[in-house]
Amino acid sequence: MSAELREATADDADGIVDVARESWYAAYGGFLDPAGIESEFETAYDPELVRAALESEEIVLHVAVDDGIVGFASAERTWADEVELHTIHVHPDRWGEGIGSALFDRVEAWARRRDVDRVACGVFVENVVAVGFFEALGFLPGDETTVEFGGSPRIEREYALPL
Repeated sequence: MSAELREATADDADGIVDVARESWYAAYGGFLDPAGIESEFETAYDPELVRAALESEEIVLHVAVDDGIVGFASAERTWADEVELHTIHVHPDRWGEGIGSALFDRVEAWARRRDVDRVACGVFVENVVAVGFFEALGFLPGDETTVEFGGSPRIEREYALPL
C-alpha cells in the first residue's frame, strides 16, 4: 500500500465525496439502479453533512491519501461497549491494495483505546464486496433487518468484530 493514512481535515471533504460516489456505484451498481444510488447518495453525502462529520468531536474520520483522497473510514462510539463503523470506502481503482484494511486498522486501534467490546456495522447482503471484506477481517454476521434504500426494500445484515 503506497497511500499515506491520516486523520481527515475539512479540506478533505470534496475528496471524500468523490471517493464515496465512485465506491457506491462500483459496489451497489450490481443490485441497485443508478437513480436509486444517486438519490440515496445525495442525502448521505450532502456536503454540509460531510463537513459536520469532519468537525464532530464524536466521529473519527481517517483518509488514505496518494495524489488525492483514495479512501476513507469513519466511526463513532455509539454505545458504552460498541463502536459503530459508519463508512469505509476505497476508490474502486485501488481495491485490492490493502487500503481498506489499513483504514480499518486505524479505526480498530481507535476503538480499542475506548475500551469497547466490539466494532459493528451494517452491510447490504447483496453487497458482495463489503460482505467479503468484513468477513475476511473476522467480522461475524448477526441479525438481519429490512431497510428502505434507493426506493426498494433491502436486507441489511449486522456484522460485529469482537475486540
